[in-house]
Amino acid sequence: MAKQVNCDCGFMVRTQTDDEIVRHVQLHAKEIHQMEVPRDKALEMAKPVEATVTV
Repeated sequence: MAKQVNCDCGFMVRTQTDDEIVRHVQLHAKEIHQMEVPRDKALEMAKPVEATVTV
């Protein structure tokens, strides 16, 4: 199942794997908010969502 994280700043990421969601959340937090987000916190922020396909 896909997971999604929504940031208060408007950033949203949806991925299929834990590794991907963690990588994107950590990169966003560091580049935009100058914050370090541990893996467990990034996974805690992720909510399961239905996977969508855009064509």
